[in-house]
Amino acid sequence: MVDNVKTEYAMTLEGEIGEPTPINNRLIFNVLRGTFDGPGISGEMQQPAGDWIQIMPNGYWRLDVRFTIKLDDGYPAYVNYSGVVHMDENFQSRIAAGETITGDEIYFRSAPYIETNSEKYAWLNEYVFIGKLRTFGGGKVVYDIFKVL
Repeated sequence: MVDNVKTEYAMTLEGEIGEPTPINNRLIFNVLRGTFDGPGISGEMQQPAGDWIQIMPNGYWRLDVRFTIKLDDGYPAYVNYSGVVHMDENFQSRIAAGETITGDEIYFRSAPYIETNSEKYAWLNEYVFIGKLRTFGGGKVVYDIFKVL
């Protein structure tokens, strides 16, 4: 058990996804647009961007997301993250009905890896990050992302 791990808010990621393409036990989403915003940082998602979800035997989702962000200083940042979503039939039907689910209702966590050549944002290369869902629904997803200190 790690009892002294601290985190610090780094940014919020907002994304908009298209309709999924189902293939066997996968759902493949095009990420249509997105932004990073936080204290002293902002950026806009560039194409291509996608999410390759693997549906596990228990119904939970394993995330595999990849994209680039153009940071406000003009440099790109590469972002990829894995994660776990405790998806069940109730949440699936609520999402299909256009409802929005909050991060307090569902376990929806990610582990973003971010790298850049930007001197201004070199700190992105130096931290482990975790993401916690704020909202998901209507083709939109919002995460709060934290640095692990």
